[in-house]
Amino acid sequence: MTHYLVCCLYEEATSLASSVLQRICKANFTASMEDVQLADMMESAGMVFVQSLKELGRTSEMLNELKILFGSVTAIPIQVLLTGSCFLLSEGSYSDLREFLEEFLGKWRFMDDNQCYILASGEPNGAYLKGFDGHCILEIEKYLQVVEVYVVTLLGKALNDTDHAIAWVERAELPEENRQSQVNPWS
Repeated sequence: MTHYLVCCLYEEATSLASSVLQRICKANFTASMEDVQLADMMESAGMVFVQSLKELGRTSEMLNELKILFGSVTAIPIQVLLTGSCFLLSEGSYSDLREFLEEFLGKWRFMDDNQCYILASGEPNGAYLKGFDGHCILEIEKYLQVVEVYVVTLLGKALNDTDHAIAWVERAELPEENRQSQVNPWS
């Protein structure tokens, strides 16, 4: 996959990355395949996919394609989600990105006693390690990276909607020590 990307064969890279992701997401792996290895493969293929779409001038299709390939917005590896978001921001594609990030962030619930986020709904999620009571978990730092792109970069800088950004942070389930830095990052 990366060979095609490096050689500027973007159609081939997109096609192969898509094929790999479809196989990974539909496969029923055994215990011999560690969750971490699976997550790494999904992230690598996803990164090739988003970079190839960008180079093909198909960035506007990215969010929809990612949701289809991974089966849900929450199954998209964080690095792929962040990279795709940055590509969309650089092209001024704000409306779809806003809905996409709101959907992602809204599906996680903060578990203060476990210091992580758990997937609130019962939707499938292959990109994250299983954790407490079989729930999918997401580290606080990764969740906050998405919050930063959404609140600071998209709402605050790109859309200049600081009132909405502050209101969102005030309602959000954030660790208390991180809330203040997100509420007023423009000071």
